[in-house]
Amino acid sequence: MGISRGLRIWRLAAFAAIGWGLFTFVVMNVFSSRNPLYDTLSSYTLTDPGLLSAGVLSLAVGSLAVLGCLVAGGVPLPRSARVLLSLWALGLTFTAVFPASYPPNPDPVSGEIHLYSCLVAFASLPGAALVLLEPLRGKASRVVVVRWLRWAVAALALFGVSFLFVRLDEAGVAGFHALTELLPVGLTQRLMIVADAALLLGLLRVAAQFDATRAEARTALATARD
Repeated sequence: MGISRGLRIWRLAAFAAIGWGLFTFVVMNVFSSRNPLYDTLSSYTLTDPGLLSAGVLSLAVGSLAVLGCLVAGGVPLPRSARVLLSLWALGLTFTAVFPASYPPNPDPVSGEIHLYSCLVAFASLPGAALVLLEPLRGKASRVVVVRWLRWAVAALALFGVSFLFVRLDEAGVAGFHALTELLPVGLTQRLMIVADAALLLGLLRVAAQFDATRAEARTALATARD
């Protein structure tokens, strides 16, 4: 399936940035002293702040490149989908710039910005994919988006529930400590990141399919004129 040169450049940038972001997360999980089952990625600001910021920013850049791919591929993007994809990337950027607040040097303002930026980011990417379903109705590409959107929404729900369990346990509500052990927040967050990355790669595939279809249509038109 041939794609245009412009889309090829955008796609290469997206693969490189997303791949590097995921690679840094793997390195952190393997070599850091944090527990990948129970510690969120935000907590790595205590041990690996530079690596964490680099990975998150790389993922944000890759996400903008995905948006560039969709535009270059001729995918019919509603304005709301563009805004939500941009909010996903912007939210990731803010989470990198404003780290979570932890002792021994707590920063409540940075911590609050970090928390709400995460909420905006994590909700925006599935939202963008959901909005994209309508203009893709009747097209084969819709199946790709639906498949990965389901995983992304399920992973987001799991993370949201596990995060709520942690907050209630920290507030001293009885009975929730056992639930935090049953549904570890670190694990669910990592599942969500993997699902989001898969959704981004699925959007790249959609862009390539649209671009190839457009190229075939141009070729067919040129042949008919000849």
